[in-house]
Amino acid sequence: MPRVTMRSAFIAAAVTIVGLHLVAVTLAALPPNRYSDATASQTAYLEPYFAQNWRLFAPSPVAEDREVLFQGSYVAADGTPRRTSWVAWTDVELDLVRHRLVGGRAGYVTNKLYGPLGQRYLGLGRAQRAIADGTDETTPPTWAELRSRLLGGGADPTRVGTYLLYEKATARLATEVLESRWPGHELTAVRYRLRAQPVVPYEQRGLAGAERTAARPVPTVREGGWRAPTTGSDRERASVASFDRRHR
Repeated sequence: MPRVTMRSAFIAAAVTIVGLHLVAVTLAALPPNRYSDATASQTAYLEPYFAQNWRLFAPSPVAEDREVLFQGSYVAADGTPRRTSWVAWTDVELDLVRHRLVGGRAGYVTNKLYGPLGQRYLGLGRAQRAIADGTDETTPPTWAELRSRLLGGGADPTRVGTYLLYEKATARLATEVLESRWPGHELTAVRYRLRAQPVVPYEQRGLAGAERTAARPVPTVREGGWRAPTTGSDRERASVASFDRRHR
């Protein structure tokens, strides 16, 4: 009979401990089920580790639905200004992501714009925000005029520059989207709306149907000022129109 040495006993114990730890990690990482619930007390020692990783890689996870919507203004046949309906462009983009194993980068454009649009807006002073929001839909300022107005109150040129960078990119996308929806209208101005609605609170997650919908907090909405229609190349406009037809 082979003799059990201290070394072999140590190796066996180490392998057993590592194996049990791997099983515990597997159970702790599984979505909630009867097995993970039954072993919760045995896997509780992993909680600080998982919480630390969560805070490290997702310290402030997005807990709300975010949307960017576009609206245009045009002159009707009778000479009066009219507005298009709002286009929920984020929903169109998300068609590229929903129920697909691998989504495309085009499904995240407005998702990436949402944060900077709000941050750069709040980076302006109160007087500059009033100027940015108070533009006229019949005669929106050119980008040079808007920049001049914002800087006229002594605003930081860098903050104004980054704000206008995102405003112009959003106006460009808005113009191309609205032109693809209403090709017969000559747009005089475009604007965007940011809408965010928090998800159902954790305590009400078990509700169903109308109760779950009613439990959601009230959405917050901010509408940007009217901007001059801005477009890219013909190829870019055709690409946006094609994307809209395929995913709306």
